[in-house]
Amino acid sequence: MRAHVILAALLACAACSQPQASATKAQTDAQDVAQVERLNTPPAIPIEPQPITMADLERYDLFGVGCYFLDRRGDKPPMLFLAADEKGWLKLGGEMVQFSSDRSSIQLPYLSWSKYVGLARTVELDRKASAARSTGPETETAPGTIIIRDERDQVVFKRSGAIECGA
Repeated sequence: MRAHVILAALLACAACSQPQASATKAQTDAQDVAQVERLNTPPAIPIEPQPITMADLERYDLFGVGCYFLDRRGDKPPMLFLAADEKGWLKLGGEMVQFSSDRSSIQLPYLSWSKYVGLARTVELDRKASAARSTGPETETAPGTIIIRDERDQVVFKRSGAIECGA
């Protein structure tokens, strides 16, 4: 009889420890899968947007209302992104790259949006509206950040500067 009680106690302990072993195995498997995914995901390749010039604005007829990101580095801050109602523009490798506005994102002043989607990248503008100040009769400037992500949602460019909006 005593042997039956000891055997029952051992079986009960074994039954209790199995789910714990399964949980540990599942956790280990999940960690292994995450490590394989990290090893198989290539690192983000940084990009360096070029300044959008007056010649670019004229060539593509990009005048009108909207917002643009200014890189505040240097004496004359260059425009790195132009955001309008339907399209956004970025210059890479000497070519203007077009983006479509994401109308589910936050609306910025002057018919602009906080997110633009392209074939291989997305651009997000994070504008600090509470710090906006008027810089002219139809313009306002606020501190902000531009974040550009690749097709794997990896950040390939991020910079703080100013986001100016106007007509």
